[in-house]
Amino acid sequence: MIPQRYSLLSSSRWTVVLSIALATADNFAEPDLWIHMLTGQTTLRTGHIPRFDTYSYSAVGAPWHNHEWLSQVALAFFYAHLGVFGLKLLKLACSSILIVALAVGISATGAAARVQRLTLILSAVAISTQMQFRPQLFTFMMIAVVMMALALEVYRGRAILWPLIPMFALWANLHGGYIVGLGALGIAAAALFVQGWFGDSRRWASAWRLALITLGCAAATIVNPFGVSLWSGVAHSVGDPLIRQVIADWVPLPTMMLSLWRSSPTELLGDVTPLLLFAGFVAAVALSPDLDDAPLLAVATIFIGAAFYAARNVAIGAIAVAIPLARHASLALERGAAGRTDAQPAGNDEPPSALMAICAIALALVGGTFSNRLKTWKPMPTGALAFMQQHHLHGNLLPQFEWGSYVLWHMADAFKVYIDPRGELVYTDKQEGDYARFYYGMKGSAALLDAYPHDYVLMGVNTKGADLVRKDPRWHLLYSDQIAALFGRNAPPGEAPVVGNVVGPNGKPADTYFP
Repeated sequence: MIPQRYSLLSSSRWTVVLSIALATADNFAEPDLWIHMLTGQTTLRTGHIPRFDTYSYSAVGAPWHNHEWLSQVALAFFYAHLGVFGLKLLKLACSSILIVALAVGISATGAAARVQRLTLILSAVAISTQMQFRPQLFTFMMIAVVMMALALEVYRGRAILWPLIPMFALWANLHGGYIVGLGALGIAAAALFVQGWFGDSRRWASAWRLALITLGCAAATIVNPFGVSLWSGVAHSVGDPLIRQVIADWVPLPTMMLSLWRSSPTELLGDVTPLLLFAGFVAAVALSPDLDDAPLLAVATIFIGAAFYAARNVAIGAIAVAIPLARHASLALERGAAGRTDAQPAGNDEPPSALMAICAIALALVGGTFSNRLKTWKPMPTGALAFMQQHHLHGNLLPQFEWGSYVLWHMADAFKVYIDPRGELVYTDKQEGDYARFYYGMKGSAALLDAYPHDYVLMGVNTKGADLVRKDPRWHLLYSDQIAALFGRNAPPGEAPVVGNVVGPNGKPADTYFP
């Protein structure tokens, strides 16, 4: 075991504070925030978790195994009492626990002070773009706690593991990412058994303890309103191939990066730091191939693979990599220094606390941590929504996938939708597939217009779906601007149309803000 030489929490508190500021510096509302808020508000108002769909006309009455219900309640509660600032306060709390857990885990490696500080800061930057106002916040926080517990067990021995069991019971009600935490525990336990099998007798006790804790954590996830059926819902979400066509952050990381390179190259900057961490991890392990922490190496390697499999896993990969990266980078630097006769002992060289405090405060101000405004990820169809409200439109709406929750939040009493960001939790594979074919203009795309009683269609103005509706004589354009196009079904013969065509403002789309 490596003796502890330096602790971030006791020796470099401002590094921890700066890392928290970095992790919370990027703030925007993603498309599914509206449905999370709407569901959370409904649960708080009625005292019951919605079990069946009431928001759509395509899946009305379908079972809804909502594994995110407690996250939605938390989001709605903080918003109800403190507005947008309340959402940011909740994010700050989750980010703080995450960073502190990583700091403890990194310090447990006994890595050099400089390496510890740099690793924590880079990890905070790497996860910042995905630390947004959605249930994944709780998964990122809790996977960091899991990695901390594993680090204490592997590097220090006899970590206190039993608190993980009630944590997993809570996690199963916050987000389906608990399956990732169980995966990390299972992978680490398997690696410990392998180490014990090949002669490292120290690992047998840890392997059995961790295996039993893993079983306890798995059993604890059954403590939820849906019981065992929650597992089938989460498994369907993870294994659904169609979700990788409908939801952007489920696509493979290389595919997403290629798409960004073509459409918005500046957004690629958000992937630079995670990729540097992954590459640094591979290089550090290659330069210092010490397998004493094989359980953490195994978890990190598999989670890097998961990040490339789906872009939404990038933050999880960065969290898993941070702790073993610190250890092996430090070992590699020590070995390099040992080979040089003129090498000087590495000093602490703690950065000035005042400088880090100023940087942390500046990040909080620039990132809007303390403001009561929250910019949306991309411009929302505010003009089309205003048009719909002004003309008192109502009925069945086929919206662009990510806009379904936006319309429901503002006009749930007037509209039912064909689809929304709840995705596979409510809608069937066929319904998702039909939407994907329609949206991307694939073969058979027109079938969706005939299969359901749509009254209106709301699509991005330049999408294949919008082009398809424009060419269909049964539909006419009601409203159009630089973001969205709203179509209405033609009125029966002899009846006047609901409203004539309106063309909104052109030019660059304006920024939009939650709600």
